[in-house]
Amino acid sequence: METIVIDVLRTPELQRLRRIKQLGLGHFVFPGAEHSRLVHSLGASYLAVKFAKQLAYACEGFLDESFHPKHSEIRDFAVAALCHDLGHGPLSHAFEREIVGENYNFELWLNKLGLTEIKEDLRNSKWHEIVGHALLLWTDGQLHRLLEQSERDFSKRISYMLQGKYYLTYLPRLLNSDIDVDRADFLLRDTHQCGVTYGEYNLDWLISTCTIGKTSSDKLVIGFDKRKALRIIEQFLVARRALYETVYYHKTVRSAEGMVTLFLRRLKQILKDDSSKLKVSDFLKPIAKVISGDALGPEELLSLDDFSLWVLIENIAKQNDIDDTVSDLAQRIIARDLFKIVPCNPKKINEFLRKEGGYERIYDAIKPFCRGKKEFYLHVDELKFSMFLENSDHMSFFIDENRDATHIRDHESLRTQWTPQEDIVRIYTLQEAVDAVKKLIG
Repeated sequence: METIVIDVLRTPELQRLRRIKQLGLGHFVFPGAEHSRLVHSLGASYLAVKFAKQLAYACEGFLDESFHPKHSEIRDFAVAALCHDLGHGPLSHAFEREIVGENYNFELWLNKLGLTEIKEDLRNSKWHEIVGHALLLWTDGQLHRLLEQSERDFSKRISYMLQGKYYLTYLPRLLNSDIDVDRADFLLRDTHQCGVTYGEYNLDWLISTCTIGKTSSDKLVIGFDKRKALRIIEQFLVARRALYETVYYHKTVRSAEGMVTLFLRRLKQILKDDSSKLKVSDFLKPIAKVISGDALGPEELLSLDDFSLWVLIENIAKQNDIDDTVSDLAQRIIARDLFKIVPCNPKKINEFLRKEGGYERIYDAIKPFCRGKKEFYLHVDELKFSMFLENSDHMSFFIDENRDATHIRDHESLRTQWTPQEDIVRIYTLQEAVDAVKKLIG
């Protein structure tokens, strides 16, 4: 098992994740947040082995041995955890949200990635998920060849597990649920790298309470011992919320991400109108193609990383003949000359933006300070945090002494953890324009 994980780590498909930071622009505020998605994936794989071995113990006396996770299933689970972030692009979610978009051209990407045969299986998948499946199933890729040399249809089995389909039906839930190996790793890892304590929880205690039970419809599910796990689950949930509030939603981190978002949005407009405006080297052609709206093949995807994005930003910062707005934003990002938060009550901001002409009034207020188009010098940041996943297939459970499973979100002590929070709206703009916008909103 360890041999196959180490071999998989050496492939270009996994090594690409070394060039993508786990926390995007978090290092703008927390200097230690330089860790990559490869490091996180390796940690998730390590935890997958620990959780799976605990499940093997928990199955004794409850399930027939054929339903126990044995060496081969634990190996599959470890490899799937290692590959769970395989498809992320530069700056991960920010890039995907702004450049690819939620309503990306599904058919175009599937054709380019050679995934038309499993189109229906991937119908509701996010962009980074289909890219991950493409890299797993790419017959010319080193990752695919390595897995197939180890065992026939190995890559297809890992792809199915990542889709939530596996012959041990309960196992994939630990890859994508309210409490899974992904969250279990990144909470502690991000906490440590950022030098904070907000995301700490007792990992060993959590693993020791992991068990298996059945729902009211006799479906096997992974959960946590109801007698022992209440406080550690509570600790885990509080840690996750605290880390979002203090690190992921830090005002300066969100300002930097917002500026990159505005930069990409403007560049996308420019290239859509005239793709010849941007003169780049072969190294940058794949990322330029994606921003232009084209789909990439698996080989081109291997150069889609944070490095290519930063080189692109630096190139544009030095080219004043493309567009004043995009050049100015690029120069500010490189120099860390970030937009500042407008110190207004979030409720007042929300009310003002919802008024007819609210946005235009703010744009007019900041226009005198803008070098380029005014709409690209205002970042409206809506913070939406959800403690639990809505899809029932991804919910975590408490398991009682009779092996009966109930959703953790239904426990009376945890209901306050998932009470829907009012969306918080923050706005950022040029430092020179902050007072003008504050005075306008009141």
